[in-house]
This record gives sequence, C-alpha cells and structure tokens, in this order.
Amino acid sequence: MRRTLPDRIDLLVIGAGPGGCTLARLASEAGIRVALVERSSARDVGRKVCGNAVTEDGIETMREYGAAPTEAEAAAQVWGGTLILGGGNVRMDAHKSGIILNRLTFGQRLLADAVAAGAELVDGCSCVGWTDRESATVRLRWSDEEEIDVSAGIVVDASGYGAVLTQHGGPSHQAPPLGRSDVGIAYREIAPTHEDLGDPKQVFVVVGPEGARGGYGWVFPMGDRLVNVGVGTTLLEAGSNFKDCYRKFTASLPGMRIADPIDAGAGLLPLRRPLPSLVGDRFMALGDAARQANPLHGGGIAPSVLAGGIAADVAVGALGNGDTSTAGLWEYGVRFMRELGAQHATHEVLRRCLDALRDSDVHFIVHELAKRGAMEKVMGARGPRSRLAAHIRLLATIGKRPSLVLALLRTARFISTTQSLYLDYPETPSRFDSWLGQVERQKAELARATSGGKR
Repeated sequence: MRRTLPDRIDLLVIGAGPGGCTLARLASEAGIRVALVERSSARDVGRKVCGNAVTEDGIETMREYGAAPTEAEAAAQVWGGTLILGGGNVRMDAHKSGIILNRLTFGQRLLADAVAAGAELVDGCSCVGWTDRESATVRLRWSDEEEIDVSAGIVVDASGYGAVLTQHGGPSHQAPPLGRSDVGIAYREIAPTHEDLGDPKQVFVVVGPEGARGGYGWVFPMGDRLVNVGVGTTLLEAGSNFKDCYRKFTASLPGMRIADPIDAGAGLLPLRRPLPSLVGDRFMALGDAARQANPLHGGGIAPSVLAGGIAADVAVGALGNGDTSTAGLWEYGVRFMRELGAQHATHEVLRRCLDALRDSDVHFIVHELAKRGAMEKVMGARGPRSRLAAHIRLLATIGKRPSLVLALLRTARFISTTQSLYLDYPETPSRFDSWLGQVERQKAELARATSGGKR
C-alpha cells in the first residue's frame, strides 16, 4: 500500500475501474505523470456487482482503446439467449453475441497495464472531498484515518456512484441529485448450478420479474455449471428487502437450482442520461460518476472505457497546451455526447415512456422490437445516428389501441428531438446555457407527457 505520492501530479485519477484504468494507462503512455487512487486494496480491483456481459459492439469499442478482454478474461462466450416477458407467457430468442467477463481477472489486468505504463497506484485510499476547489486540491484518507491533501493539474472523478467530487462542485454545471426512480439497484450472486445449463452459450433474461417491476432478472453462464445470476430494478420499485425478490426470481427459474454462492453482493448505479457538463476547471468526471452507464439496462463497462479513452486524449492535449480550464477540457464532453451520450439520452427517454405504460403494452413493444431484431440494433450499436425513433414509429403502425399508438408516436418524437439536441452538443462553453435551457424544457415536457400513466 503506497502512502506517498509523486512530488508533481499532472493527472489525479480517483477510482481504478475500467474507465479510470484506461485513462491512467493512456495518459501515462503519453508521458503524463498519473496518480491512480483506489479505495480497495490492489488485489481487490475488479470485484464489482455486475452482470459482466459485454456485447461484440462493446468489445470493439474497448479494443479501440487497448482494453479489449483477452480470451482468459472471458468466463463464457455467448451467442444469444432467451427473453421472457412478464409471468412467462411470452418467450423468444434473442440474438446478440458477446462474452461474460471474469470481472476480477479483467480488472486486475487493466490495473497492471496502467501501472506498467507508469501510473502510480495509491490503493486502500479514498477521496474525502475538495480541500480547495480553485487549486484542484483534494483530501485523501486511508483506512486507518491518515489523511493527506493533494493537488494536480487535472483531477478526474472516476469513483463510481458516490462521486463526492462530482456531486460537490466538480463540473461547471451542478446537476440536480438523482431521484429514486433514477437509481438502479441490483443483487447478484455467482454460484454453481445443480443441473446442466443446456446450451452453455445462451443467456436467460426475464423482463419485469416479480418484485422488480421496470427491471429484469438474468442468468448468464460462466462455464463449468457456474452462473452469474441477479435481479435489478430502481430504488423506487425495490422493496425493503430486495434480496427476497432475488429468491423469488431464482425459485421461478425453470429446471434450474442455484447452489450456495461463491460470491454475492448488491450495488447501486445511476440510470439517467449523462451529466450535462462532464468537466470543470481542472476537473473531469468519468464512468458512473458522470452517469455514463446505459440508463435502459445499466451496462457501463464499454461506455467507461470509451469515456476513459476520450478523456485521456483531451487531458494530454490540455496539459500540453497549458489550458486545463473548463474551455480547455470541453472537447471531452463534446466527443462523448456525440459518440455515445446522445444514444444514452434517447434510452432514458424510452425508459421514462415505458414506465408510463401498462405492463401489457410494454410487453408488446419489447416483443415486437425483439421479433424484428431491433432490440440488438438500438441497444448495442455505437454510432452518431440511432434508428430507435424509426423503430418506435413502425410499432405505432401496428399498435392495438389508439392510446398506445399515440404514446408510441409521442415517444418517437421525444427520442428524435433528444437525439438531435445531444448530437448538437455545444462545441464551446459559451453556448452551453442556451443548449441546457432547450434540454430542460424538453425534459419538462416529457415529464408532463408521462406523468399521467403508471403501470
């Protein structure tokens, strides 16, 4: 456990997740002096409550930034699986290839790569908060309560859901706190099964299982009759004992008995579109701290790597130019919003619109999207233009109720306007207030349009 830091730190990265490690490695390779602070011990980096699924599209994104999983880090290769809606009346095949990660092995390798590139690891140490925001000085604390104040050319908050620096003065614009409907909660176990899994390359997903309305349950193979099984929903929908929901879910699994787990835990994550501003003077937010996980299903591994790669490029340039102001770091937000943030914003719109519908209507939409292969296209692909609105408009032509048709057309309209707004993310901070005003007006209109319905 390192208790001293370099005399000069160009880049102080708080959090050694996939995004933080990617940023630390790439910046170090460019000759930047990086200190990587992690609250866990080094040997525990990579332990995370997560489904650990990464699609082929996500792997390609990670490969672009030198963080693609190796064969040894893939617990299982998967080609698709079974999607079950509601009480099990509707079952269908879903086709989306990818892998189930061994998250610990993957995390350890990303950390080792960052350290090998020259990043200084400070583990067993957490960030308490800002000591002096203007000079980008933060307070670090070890588990034995020893503290130290550290300043850097740029401070990056990649600390996850808690994100104390981001929530208290980091970005140029302070976003309102998350509501209970915008916070995801998941309980997950990695456990053996007593039965043969059948096709060990298939995943099993239940949309809206009992006790997790608006969420889903999953069973992902990990080889040798080992599974990653869990349930996720929002804090608003979760009961006082969310583990009971998990027990009901596993008891309902057809022909499958889950043995005592070898690893178990619960976790929280943001389920909202990215922060409107990802930077401030001498500051960048990354990963869950920046709300960069997909708000529809919570996937955040590949988005964090993408954000880490973009942030490294921008940070290296800003430090080289001697301009680490909000304006000097602004390109990070522009690039992320256009590459992935616009898609995530539209997925938040879809989630809010689905939350306002009856379960039967939600099942109809999911079923029709899956039947047309559109679920895989709109949820997995990364690109400047999503066809989500077009798919929703198509569903409106076969809707069975006038109210559903109107809701689908309204949803498509909100998706289109949101996508256009985020693809037109302001290229300079001077345009930000005007852009944010448009975003807030559109969000308020969306809230009014969806407040009348409740599943």
